[in-house]
Amino acid sequence: MSNEKKYPTDEIHIKEEFSPYVKYEDIPGGHRTCIKIPNKYDVQLSVFNMIPGITLIKEDSKLSDYYQSSNELLYYEHPEETIIINFLTKGQCQLKVGPDKYMFRKENDINIFIKELNPESFSYIGEITLFHILINNKQFKKYFPKQFSLYYEVVKNLFDEARKEKNIIFKSPDMLTNIIKDVQHIKMEREITNKLYYQLKTLEFLLLLNDYGIRDETIEQRTYSDVTIRVVRNIKNSLSRNIASYVSLEQISASYGINLTTLKNCFKDMYGKPLYTWYKEYKFYRAKELIKNTDYPISKIANMIGYKSSSKFAKAFKKEMGVLPSSYRKNKK
Repeated sequence: MSNEKKYPTDEIHIKEEFSPYVKYEDIPGGHRTCIKIPNKYDVQLSVFNMIPGITLIKEDSKLSDYYQSSNELLYYEHPEETIIINFLTKGQCQLKVGPDKYMFRKENDINIFIKELNPESFSYIGEITLFHILINNKQFKKYFPKQFSLYYEVVKNLFDEARKEKNIIFKSPDMLTNIIKDVQHIKMEREITNKLYYQLKTLEFLLLLNDYGIRDETIEQRTYSDVTIRVVRNIKNSLSRNIASYVSLEQISASYGINLTTLKNCFKDMYGKPLYTWYKEYKFYRAKELIKNTDYPISKIANMIGYKSSSKFAKAFKKEMGVLPSSYRKNKK
């Protein structure tokens, strides 16, 4: 790792205020920018400059604070000429799709937008992996050989669609998902082989995306207000801290003043599973940690996660984990 600046491209830079937290390293076919801000961001950007005007970036982030693209790490010289294609492979993003209207992107969702037209495109927290294809329209047109003018038509079509729709969101078809999986899992020893492979796969992705026929699916997704999202987040945090008590969904919705159906839908869209399923899994996750890392009696652990009967807890634990709590403790020591 070094402090020598290696910006993603001539058009894209790390904002100066983040420079004290940045390290760089070479990787096969490109370089990696590591940005680590204590108790806030831990971001790794693996950057592959495909051809002039097209850059592929794999982003691996672990965030303890909310990251908003309106206050992002990168500075774009010409946002009006830059189209961004995001492919989400891990985690979830919250997207603003209208005045006080938000929706949630899930794994294998694609988001396409022109940077200038959509500066507040998404925010997220936790662990996330994104593949970004960044295209600078002017650079691509200037440097790409004339004999490959059909490729420019593909890029032009993407820009036209992005200008018309502003923020395009849709579930990736299998043919595009498979390309990202190929890129994600390939490991080649020679740098030139890696670079050429990424070039071919990136161009293949763009060609198939053009052939697929982009269709914005935003209108088909449920949207929520900022207040609703904050309430649901508070409910999850409260339940995480109070796993010994049992409260019905009806009681929770009444206590927080949120419609029951809205609570169920918003929680599932935010966290990828129904509230009751998450809560049950979280209780047993905590139980596993307590069994493994403490000498508390099984009966005490049962009480700590809301079970008054040790036998009922043991039965439920075995159903979830495949072994009794006592056997789990023996196996982990």
